[in-house]
Amino acid sequence: MNIKSLEYLIAFAKEESFTKAAERMHVSQPTLSTQIKKLEDLLGVCLIERTPGKQILTPAGREVVYYAKRIHADVSSIYQAARRLEDPWSSTIVLGVFPTLCPYLLPRIMPVLRKVKPNFNIRFVEEKSASLVEMLHSGQIDGAILSEQLNESSLKVKHIFDEDFLLAASTNSQFGHEKTPIDVSQLSSQKVLLLEDGHCMRRSMIDVCQKVGAKQSEFYATSLETLRYMVVGSKDVTLLPRLSILPPIVQPSGLTIREFKDPKPYRSLYLNWRAASPVDQIMDGLAKIISGACVNLHK
Repeated sequence: MNIKSLEYLIAFAKEESFTKAAERMHVSQPTLSTQIKKLEDLLGVCLIERTPGKQILTPAGREVVYYAKRIHADVSSIYQAARRLEDPWSSTIVLGVFPTLCPYLLPRIMPVLRKVKPNFNIRFVEEKSASLVEMLHSGQIDGAILSEQLNESSLKVKHIFDEDFLLAASTNSQFGHEKTPIDVSQLSSQKVLLLEDGHCMRRSMIDVCQKVGAKQSEFYATSLETLRYMVVGSKDVTLLPRLSILPPIVQPSGLTIREFKDPKPYRSLYLNWRAASPVDQIMDGLAKIISGACVNLHK
């Protein structure tokens, strides 16, 4: 069976047109049609229903496409494995990052990765931590950056950096008129706006509240961006991780950011990956690159 014929069939399934599928595959339309017809003859079944002006997959065609995609993915993995033998960084990995970190971390690490590892491809999956843990175990992602160490024998964990929390308050609040650092104990008289359940950062925020006796607001935010705007014009305050207040992130008008005095509240970030993974060496190196790009976030 010709692998190229399967690729042509997959292209047809995406485009639902011989002409557009041929353009996608950079071949002539007769070449693509002939290869698919040879596949049909080999299998002894019609894969595409051909009528004037319209061609659609038959039920058998849809089933063959399903398996063809799996074969194509395996073939891609074989090529990647071969490239890794020559250059371990000539690979594509999938990295999971939770939502209160992902959009702020990427602008910081991607320029570094492009410079030091130009052949390295990385795809990001943004999900809440619980989902990332499940995806890591099931093999849907190669690694996950989490605010916890997964202490399991099947996994490897590396601390990558610590990140301070800063106070965010409305410019109209009692904290909005100065720029000097404040003591975290000053939160004891405040209501703190939190993220909704499911965000790992919510646990860190609650820990700070419990430590100093701060009250939790009855309102919750679905994201850090929502949290910022909820604080503007409110008497309540919140905590923001340092990466989320650094350029190119722009703060909304009416929001004041204040540093905390030492000892500052912070969160720790860890890279978790499967110990038996074929990209084990890459994950170890990636942890070092991320650590180097995120120094001085906990001052």
